[in-house]
Amino acid sequence: MFESAYIGWDLHIWAVAITATLIGGVIRGFTGFGFALILISALLLVADPVAVVPLTLILDLLAGFTLLPRTFRQVHWIGIRQLLIGSAVGVPVGFACLLLVAPEPMKIAIYFGILASVLLIAKGFKLASVPGNGMLAGTGVVAGLMSGASGVPGPPVILLYLSSPLPVSTTRATAIAFFIFVDIFALGLAAYKDLMSIDMLLRCALLFPLMAIGTSIGHRLYGLAQPETVKLAAIILLGVLAIVGIGKVLLV
Repeated sequence: MFESAYIGWDLHIWAVAITATLIGGVIRGFTGFGFALILISALLLVADPVAVVPLTLILDLLAGFTLLPRTFRQVHWIGIRQLLIGSAVGVPVGFACLLLVAPEPMKIAIYFGILASVLLIAKGFKLASVPGNGMLAGTGVVAGLMSGASGVPGPPVILLYLSSPLPVSTTRATAIAFFIFVDIFALGLAAYKDLMSIDMLLRCALLFPLMAIGTSIGHRLYGLAQPETVKLAAIILLGVLAIVGIGKVLLV
């Protein structure tokens, strides 16, 4: 009865979810990604992936819808097409991992994947030209796998675009558009696998206003910032989340 009063979550889980949703919304509005990374990384500290991933997908999708009208013209639509082709392969494989792999190994794999992406970006990994169709599709496979397994498709796509000659504004806009398509696909699979519940939808409804407030604040901050500031913020954020997450899993 105690738990049902809080829609199945204890107060400490709600405290983490509320804080991460607001901060994640600000980062999503500022960089174009990061909401799912923050929310999934924070909630994995107090809950299992199967309970967290569908909620993260829904809120991330709603965040994308609030931002896309403001960034539509800057989207790299050719890249979106190839990324989605790859994601169609990766998302089902990721969901299979989510359902079959034990929570702790799954958490470790997610955080190490994030950390590897951060290190590559921080070391100045760069492409000499705009990514071709094969590289885009391959990145889509990896992003789809991470989306299905953890609700976090961002790191491979962000790494690819930040490493290309395209401007940061294109990276941000393309990430926003891509995550909308991937989230819709992943949510369809989640519903098919009966990973959705009334409690989870109620949690989304309660957290949505905080996410919307955060993305609005972040978008305003983006208009004031330099491109290199946006890139640096992304690198620092990803690195801190990955290190904290790995430490938590290994020390518990």
